[in-house]
Amino acid sequence: MDDTTRPSALVPKLASVLKADFFPNGDRAALKRMALDRPAPMAFHRFVVNYVDQTVQDRPEWRPIICALAIQRDGGFDPTVSLGKALADARFSEQRLERLLAATDETLDALALRAARQIAAKGVACDWRQFAELLFSGSDGVRSRIARDYYRSLPKE
Repeated sequence: MDDTTRPSALVPKLASVLKADFFPNGDRAALKRMALDRPAPMAFHRFVVNYVDQTVQDRPEWRPIICALAIQRDGGFDPTVSLGKALADARFSEQRLERLLAATDETLDALALRAARQIAAKGVACDWRQFAELLFSGSDGVRSRIARDYYRSLPKE
């Protein structure tokens, strides 16, 4: 898989499409409301077919990623702000971060989406590629980077 088809590399394009004026408001609303434990709405399938590289379309990780991007204000994508910093800026608790970074599979999807909702509620934009990397790889390196960025961004006591 080359760099342009890595799932995280697609995130800036997906965020841009979701905030674009041409993207249907009804589809955006359906993607915002999408539940992870129920069948996906047709808007999700249409979005994946139209905007996600065919080689990675079948990955279940797209559901929480696309929902997270859809709920962000004005796309919420800022490549200069790490996910860890965004979580700190959104006042995400250390306890919640610990549960998020220890989670796997469906629990990780659900907790990551809750984190994305808190980031959106606080109006914080960030680099959602790290969010995708967490969900697609779950590697210790990604988890460590998020935790370090979180602690670096907390106010010094």
